[in-house]
Amino acid sequence: MSSGYIEKIKVTVQLALLGESPAPGSLSLAPYAELHEGPETLLERLNLPTRIVPFHRTTDEATLLVNRVAIEWVSAGPEVESKYVRPHAYQFTREERVCVRLIGGATIEGVLAMELPQEFNRTSDFLNSDDDFFPLTSPSGTLLVNKRRVLEVRVYGASRPARAA
Repeated sequence: MSSGYIEKIKVTVQLALLGESPAPGSLSLAPYAELHEGPETLLERLNLPTRIVPFHRTTDEATLLVNRVAIEWVSAGPEVESKYVRPHAYQFTREERVCVRLIGGATIEGVLAMELPQEFNRTSDFLNSDDDFFPLTSPSGTLLVNKRRVLEVRVYGASRPARAA
């Protein structure tokens, strides 16, 4: 008899909650994504409609059930393959150099790579899309930032087409 349990993929991350220092730990991903071949990604996991995200904190081996709204950002560990961060099908059409200021006071500078149709090509269009989390490439790696924790985004210069990969 099958228990229905699906073995998850553990991915090391830093997770920043509102008002707290980032904590090392891991999040679990499904081995198969719903909309593409391959495993679920952190970006997809964070953008699911579920309210609670299980987070295994490394410092004390505690498993915390974290309210997704309280997460400021998540970054994958340096050893984590890109296929676990965001879908490869993610096609960047625009890039902006930005400074994101979070409600808790932290600021993050980086490049916002956006996937937008031609008729919606502004940063505000991207930030007003349905997904709660968006990828921001910073000097320390890719952060998955929670739009609900964003106070403001400063755009440096004009929008430009994405660089070819």
